[in-house]
Amino acid sequence: MSNLSEPLKVNLTIAVMYRDPRLLEEVRSLLEERYGKIDTVSEAYSFSSISEYYDPEMGSGIQKVIFSFENCIGRDELADVKLFCAELEGRYAESGSRSVNLDPGLLSLENFILATGKNYSHRIYLRDGVFAEVTLIFGKKGVIRELPWSYRDYLLEPARSFLLTVRELYREKRERLLGKGAL
Repeated sequence: MSNLSEPLKVNLTIAVMYRDPRLLEEVRSLLEERYGKIDTVSEAYSFSSISEYYDPEMGSGIQKVIFSFENCIGRDELADVKLFCAELEGRYAESGSRSVNLDPGLLSLENFILATGKNYSHRIYLRDGVFAEVTLIFGKKGVIRELPWSYRDYLLEPARSFLLTVRELYREKRERLLGKGAL
């Protein structure tokens, strides 16, 4: 029989797709107001050059950046984060089309989980229209193992290196917080 226990808190990340750098800064400010200080930011990269999936809605030339937050959160908070991100997307939408796309995720030593509003066979329903999927698995020595549904851009640079860097930052946070009994 397994013993049920609260899992350790994990590192919150939010990927932001945008075209207007001023909007990115405004959204960043609102995210920090809500979730605390951002401790590291990926290099911005062209999402449109990887996939044109969002171009019909958001236009061409979409950039993507990933934020990592200093404060760790409970895994059960992912649905709340996704709901807030959806609210922000709606706030900045123009004529029903998003100007910003926000994808919250949880990064632990073992995996990277993303929240979504879209159901599919490999996704688990959380609540209030929010699903979660294990997007990547971290193996030993920082090896990223992709899954059949892994989003390609997370496997490419600079996102790949960023996620591995955040994983190491999380390892340090985890050790500090375990020492304080705060996780």
